[in-house]
Amino acid sequence: MRWQGAVREAVTRTLAAERRERDEATFAAVVAQTWQREGRALWTGRIGVDEMTRAAAGALGAALRLDREEASRLYDAYIAQVAALIVPYDDTRALPELRTRFRLGVATNGAGDVQRAKLARTGLAGLFDFVVVSAEVGVAKPDVAFYELVCRTAGAAAADIAVVGDNVERDLEPAAIVGLRTIWLHRPDAGGSGAGWEGPTITSLYELANVLESLRSTA
Repeated sequence: MRWQGAVREAVTRTLAAERRERDEATFAAVVAQTWQREGRALWTGRIGVDEMTRAAAGALGAALRLDREEASRLYDAYIAQVAALIVPYDDTRALPELRTRFRLGVATNGAGDVQRAKLARTGLAGLFDFVVVSAEVGVAKPDVAFYELVCRTAGAAAADIAVVGDNVERDLEPAAIVGLRTIWLHRPDAGGSGAGWEGPTITSLYELANVLESLRSTA
């Protein structure tokens, strides 16, 4: 999913809709700090979306001098903008053909209802044989236990599963510890560092089938 730009653009659109002077940089910083502070608890199911909303609204209210009701409304508007702006990468068009040759799954950090809604809204949900969401299983990447749960959910040995991720430290290194095959998806516009990465690398999902076939032949 293209989420980095969506998060930034959602701030601009939310405050533009307010038609009142707001400090865009402060808004963005407060939301980012709240997500960094509370994100792990959300991802592992220790708090829910409602608790995250209350935390973000409280922080926004304090920073922008808003009452709780107004801050909650503003944060809800922001989240709605993020949801509307997140769209799949164009190369997800490769997934239907990939699914004719391989079982596909999703292993993601986040709240279950939010992540599953993204898949449904973007039309991708039906392309996956299984979905593992961190908050639903109580453990999140980069914990190696997350990938042990992925193996159990997939019903396959670690060596028979390939993880495709865009974050080497969070997605790929812990998966490799468990014994899964790993492929770095290094999208040119997504940033991220792969310093020291020596494994298979692709820049698009259109390249994935060939790499998977190569891994299959060396299994």
